[in-house]
Amino acid sequence: AAQAADMGVREWPFSKRPAEYEETVPAGTTRYVLQGTGEVEASNFGGGVAEDGPFGVGPGSLVETTEQCNLRWVSDGEGFVILTPSFEDWTEYLSAVAILVLVFGFALANAGGFGGG
Repeated sequence: AAQAADMGVREWPFSKRPAEYEETVPAGTTRYVLQGTGEVEASNFGGGVAEDGPFGVGPGSLVETTEQCNLRWVSDGEGFVILTPSFEDWTEYLSAVAILVLVFGFALANAGGFGGG
């Protein structure tokens, strides 16, 4: 946990992951588990069998890769909330931006109708 704090993980963006999730990541990828428990397994290619068995993860776990690999996440429950050093799930980020643009656009479009008389 001290290593994660030194890396500034509390500032990292988060992303929700389903109960079973697979991702291909480059060497040097870092993941911090904020919520959820289960296992993560690394293999050299998608759907492959890992050389080492799966590793248990839970809140506070730091997962770092030394080479490009496929990570398979399996949750004991509802899934995981994962912190990453940068925005990697652009769909969630862009959805939030689009909603803000629509709200402000609506407010500006209707601003002329207030206070007129």
